[in-house]
Amino acid sequence: MAKTQRVKTPTVLQMEAVECGAASLGMILAYYGLFLPLERLRLECGVSRDGSKASNMMKAARRLGLEGSGFRDSAEGLRERELPLIIHWNFNHFLVLEGFKDDLVYLNDPGSGHRTVSWAEFAVSFTGIALRLKPGPAFQKGGSPPGIIPVLTRRLRGQERSLLFALMTGAGLIVPGLAIPVFSQVFLDDILSLKHADWLFNLVLAMGIAAVLQGALTWLRSWCLTRWQGALTIGESSRFFWHLLRLPMEFFQQRYGGEVASRVQFNEAVASVLTARAAPAVLDVLVALFYLSLLFQYNVSLTLIGIVFSLINVGILYLMFRWMTEQQMKIQQDAAKAYGTAIAGIQTIETLKASGNEGDLFNKWAGYQSKMLATQQKIELFSQTLMLAPAFLAGLNTAVIMAVGGFQIMDGLMTAGIFVAFQNLMGKFQEPLTNLLNLSQALQTTQMQMQRLDDVSRYQVDQVNYPAEPPPDIGQTKLSGRVELRQVTFGYSRLEAPLIEDFNLTIEPGRWVALIGGSGSGKSTVAKLVCGLYQPWSGEVIFDRLSRRHIPREIIVNSVAAVDQEIILFAGTVAENISLFDTTLARSEIARAAKDAAIHGDITALQDGYDAKMEEGGRNFSGGQRQRLEIARALAGKPSVLVLDEATSALDPLTEQEVIHNIRRRGCACLVIAHRLSTIRDCDEIIVMESGKVVQRGKHEEMMATDGPYRQLVAHDTE
Repeated sequence: MAKTQRVKTPTVLQMEAVECGAASLGMILAYYGLFLPLERLRLECGVSRDGSKASNMMKAARRLGLEGSGFRDSAEGLRERELPLIIHWNFNHFLVLEGFKDDLVYLNDPGSGHRTVSWAEFAVSFTGIALRLKPGPAFQKGGSPPGIIPVLTRRLRGQERSLLFALMTGAGLIVPGLAIPVFSQVFLDDILSLKHADWLFNLVLAMGIAAVLQGALTWLRSWCLTRWQGALTIGESSRFFWHLLRLPMEFFQQRYGGEVASRVQFNEAVASVLTARAAPAVLDVLVALFYLSLLFQYNVSLTLIGIVFSLINVGILYLMFRWMTEQQMKIQQDAAKAYGTAIAGIQTIETLKASGNEGDLFNKWAGYQSKMLATQQKIELFSQTLMLAPAFLAGLNTAVIMAVGGFQIMDGLMTAGIFVAFQNLMGKFQEPLTNLLNLSQALQTTQMQMQRLDDVSRYQVDQVNYPAEPPPDIGQTKLSGRVELRQVTFGYSRLEAPLIEDFNLTIEPGRWVALIGGSGSGKSTVAKLVCGLYQPWSGEVIFDRLSRRHIPREIIVNSVAAVDQEIILFAGTVAENISLFDTTLARSEIARAAKDAAIHGDITALQDGYDAKMEEGGRNFSGGQRQRLEIARALAGKPSVLVLDEATSALDPLTEQEVIHNIRRRGCACLVIAHRLSTIRDCDEIIVMESGKVVQRGKHEEMMATDGPYRQLVAHDTE
């Protein structure tokens, strides 16, 4: 039990819970010298909405040149194994085992970084499954650890003029900055010692001019940086959010919506660091070198003393900031999870209250919040302890310089004026060094924020809905309504068997086709493929005999509408919720859509009609009313293809029949997913699905006449 064995692996933090396997593999690869971005690891490991499997991680590891195998062992047995290992934790998580020391176990957790646990906790949490990976003959080192400098320079591209102006105003501050040391020397050595009283007025006047110049340049620099920060924040936030909106559904399925939304505000924090600290840091380096050269001109021995103490100070702070980097990453992750949990709870507050789960949500939020605060306190206590060293070294530096300088003055090697000027210049030399150290500290926080921003910006835009080169005009503004899925294969992870394979479906204009089957049979997935939310691995989604890829997105949007099980309504007017702020929709078109959705009478009964206020989530409307509002929203654009995924489940039979009759009268092609027999029995074709495959298709009467899956489903539904 007392055996000591440990390795140290680089940390790769996961962005979301489903990425722990990919991040753990990234740590092993980095340990052996291959650094890959997390987005590449996601693809290699086939991370899906269900996470990643150990078998897929092994396949990815072999493709990347590692060899090894998975095995089962006891917690005690791992002490004899070669490290590092990827281990399965609590049946829902992967992390890296780094080693043991007495009764402590060292882990590198993609969710929180390096941490230690007791042997008792390890023995309970380890599930017995582990992966041992090491470089094979095909393994090649490559990449580099994620650094902050390349990220900063990439964000400063296109900002050269603003950066140059900020540097010029900063460089101008050197002139009045030099005036104080020079004037101090003149005052002591000439005016006081040599009694040149007639110089006093000119000296005071020159110092006043220098002060005015310094104030003017400082204000100009601040004005420039503030304007630059505002422009950078607006530009980066706009680009970030527009890119976010064009990402494919896979991105959003693997992340908490509230947490992703919180990343938008990181752009302002990053812009602040770039403009107020990072950009001036370029000048700080030059200024420090400039003052250092002047210090050597004044006194070599005193300058060397100042350099030694400055290097010791920098070394101590560097070690502190290096330790703080991982801690800051933990804080950012826990803060994001706490924010996302709070947002999700508020959005579902009605359900929470109805089920009495407020305490459970609070406990989950409090867990993230307490972890964040505990890490913050740990950093602050460590910082306060270690920051005593720079203060002590600064005092010691001053004392040593004064002692050595005093002896040199008494020996006649330098004057009091030169010594005072030297002290002022030493302060000017150490000021940019302090700024650089403060920048390093700020970058620890900013680096994690930029990683979360880059997690979005580096994700590839949906190439079908937003191609680099838009398809040519097809000579029409709306589709006729013919839909065809030809030999479509699709799944949520390319390393797993597809959910839908070689699926075929044709819907003619004005026709109704229903998909039915058990949960997980692939019905809703087919609907999302028709809507373009997902792209098939192979096969084609075809509209009006043209591949979707060859149809401009504007035409698709004007022609295809969907109503699914999740109803999204926002705070605003009823009309705004139906039109989604589309100013081209006339009030008469909104009213017609509401009539066909059988909600017009409910709306006009309100005091302000279509201008009545709707609460967030439509809380001031019933479930059936909310569902009909969602249907009205879909109908407002006069689609030629309509997808209804359990869209009438909250309606009573009479209202449902009225809505279906009105939609049929519009003549649009309709793909229906429903469990109610009354909803599907009159469809032109009914398709029964099981495990992603079609097991029966036909009309209601035909399939009821044979003993097949359809009749069994109907019998089960009517029991």
